[in-house]
Amino acid sequence: MLAPITKRLGYAGLIPFILLSALVQFAESPWDFWAANSLLLYGASIASFVGALHWGPLLGPQSNTVTNNYWRDKGAWLWGVVPSLCAWGALHLAFSTGYFVIAATLLVALLVDRQQFHHLISDEAYLEDFLKMRTTLTLVAAASLVWAGIAIRQF
Repeated sequence: MLAPITKRLGYAGLIPFILLSALVQFAESPWDFWAANSLLLYGASIASFVGALHWGPLLGPQSNTVTNNYWRDKGAWLWGVVPSLCAWGALHLAFSTGYFVIAATLLVALLVDRQQFHHLISDEAYLEDFLKMRTTLTLVAAASLVWAGIAIRQF
């Protein structure tokens, strides 16, 4: 099972997504622009974080041991930087497009996690708890980004 602080901090991380996307939709200028920029930057930070989750279990002395498991030996290391690169690219796009790219990055990262994290976490109950939380966090974050992306296209 995940530690209670992990769950509290994870779910608290949704607050900026929800509040900023609401401000993009409903705030007056210049707060709507501030919220739009802040949401894009926050989303990019979180996309980078979810990629780095694959490095965490591998860091330490055991990372030098070859396991003949592609994901442990190379895949997780390579994948760990992909969401960061996608998020960085999204920061160079128009807000609405950037939101959609980051939302898609988060959703793809969730799919990768669901397929590959069993190579990194052997405790099935812990993995199930992690993926349950990860799914909820991703769906709310992606929905917030899409909502803001749709709202900002109206301007």
